[in-house]
Amino acid sequence: MRVKISYGVDIEDVPSEIEQLFDYVYEKKSNFEQQLELVEKLLEEKELKTAVDTMDKIRLTLAEMDNRISDVSMIAQGYVNYKEQEGVENVSEGRPTMDTGEHSIASVPTEQSTGNADNRQAGSGSVHE
Repeated sequence: MRVKISYGVDIEDVPSEIEQLFDYVYEKKSNFEQQLELVEKLLEEKELKTAVDTMDKIRLTLAEMDNRISDVSMIAQGYVNYKEQEGVENVSEGRPTMDTGEHSIASVPTEQSTGNADNRQAGSGSVHE
């Protein structure tokens, strides 16, 4: 089961955080390459049962890599959007967003009709400056 984990970092630290999150993909890449070599060897040796089991592990590794790449890509896109919008927003609108469009990384806080700035909406996975 996949769950969302949310935490905040300074906006200046987002690029290095993205790099650290992507390191997971590199770790899995090494595992993936070893599994591929093993399957090749098993197929040459006609060890089909073990080859099939290893292919299932390869598929799981690829899925883990794909999930992480997707997560990192959304975070990076949110950062790119934020940097493109930096200085463009009207100060009276509140804090800037890191919205990726399809998947919200952060939302703009809005004041309720009473004008109370403490009653703000933020999506899960919000990142505030």
